[in-house]
Amino acid sequence: MKIILISILILASSCKSQKNLSQEIDDNGLTLLVQDGYFYTDTSETAVIKDEKALKAFFSRVNRTRKPGIPLPKVDFSKEVVLIACMGGQKTTAIPYLKMVENKDEETIIEVKMKGKSGQAIAYPFCVYKMPIVKNNIVFKSF
Repeated sequence: MKIILISILILASSCKSQKNLSQEIDDNGLTLLVQDGYFYTDTSETAVIKDEKALKAFFSRVNRTRKPGIPLPKVDFSKEVVLIACMGGQKTTAIPYLKMVENKDEETIIEVKMKGKSGQAIAYPFCVYKMPIVKNNIVFKSF
């Protein structure tokens, strides 16, 4: 009986962790589209998505185990790219966030950080941002 009650509490709290934010723009031009505590991947990974087909493929992977799924964000790929950071299994309740730290001629450096506390349960947090297209390479760095 205790196992069932704990399972129900975990499921109820995981639904609340999803943040599907409507266009939160930070001071360096990145726009937060989605942050969430669960997207299963063995290792951490980052990606720059430049077209609708790749974005749909990513969200189909995210929504495999969700009912209802996270809606596909609206992105104008003629003007914007999508940045994704998936952290893999973490003992934390923290959510990743991105910050542009440098925009040089050769590359744009995007910092990947975690905001929150460490915990006991394993989570698979991820975040999705969009930003204006840049002509140089986008490089992700964890600090």
